[in-house]
Amino acid sequence: MAAEGTDDSYAKLTSNELAFGPLPEAEAALSEALPRANRYPDSHASRLRQAVADTNPGTRTRNILVGNGSSEVLLNVLQLVPVPGEVVYGWPSFSLYPSVCAVLGMTTQEIPLTEEQEIKPEALLSAVTRETRVVILCNPNNPSGTFVGLDRIRELADELPDGVLLFVDEAYREFVDDPSYEDSHTLALERENVIMARTFSKAHGLAGLRAGYGIASERIADYAERVRFPVSVNLAAQVAATASMLAHEKVVARAAFVIGERDRLQGAFRDADLEFIPSQGNFVMVRFSAKDFERSGVLVREGEALGYPGWSRVTVGDSGENDRVIAALA
Repeated sequence: MAAEGTDDSYAKLTSNELAFGPLPEAEAALSEALPRANRYPDSHASRLRQAVADTNPGTRTRNILVGNGSSEVLLNVLQLVPVPGEVVYGWPSFSLYPSVCAVLGMTTQEIPLTEEQEIKPEALLSAVTRETRVVILCNPNNPSGTFVGLDRIRELADELPDGVLLFVDEAYREFVDDPSYEDSHTLALERENVIMARTFSKAHGLAGLRAGYGIASERIADYAERVRFPVSVNLAAQVAATASMLAHEKVVARAAFVIGERDRLQGAFRDADLEFIPSQGNFVMVRFSAKDFERSGVLVREGEALGYPGWSRVTVGDSGENDRVIAALA
């Protein structure tokens, strides 16, 4: 059996990965770092923190959280709050949320999306109880691809009770082209109860190396660093993520390609009279079965596992892979 990702007979569009490998700058950084693989990495990921701070105006290195993917950033934030406790989030959303909560012994409240498949901040707020410790907002949301505007996020943050944190997961932020969208990093700097997280697994094409970051108040960032597992961000992840962050314009250009291809796929779904959820991520939820895609050599994420029976979540691939998706519709 071929290793995952090496079987060219199928287009693998299951995991919201970027269709391309690391940027040349990241590859060069990895090559330069390889002879130093016998040494432990910088435990504070100082250069990566600086690159993240430089890319997000108004941010200082002491506002930066780092992790083995943004998943660890979430884990470390959840470890800061009293347990047992409750975590509230919209649903369907990222499947990691209930898993991490279960590991930490926390209960969850999954708040259904609206008929438009959007997360309603008012519904999240209404679900908050005395036991609530954290509200998670995936923005844009995976798997629906919808987003919440910054004004409504700010209102949610303002109305949360004291001691309740708002964790805004912006893993797909680079793929947003709706002009009304504003990211939440400035909100995280202004509020003691807001944390914003992003990943290098999507637009940066570094999913295999596992690196992510968060932006928060100095107090939260400091405590999150204290609970982070030592040297959790390895040498390869640090140097590649730093180089990729510094090549910001190239990441933007790659994201623009994905946005164009996403529009092409959505146009094909529309032409085929298929129901789909207009997306701001690098994926599209469409009412077309995963088995029908597989018959045409396209592997997608089966919708039933995501709360959408009979649907599929299709990752936007390269031009050739997306051609195969469109051909499958026939």
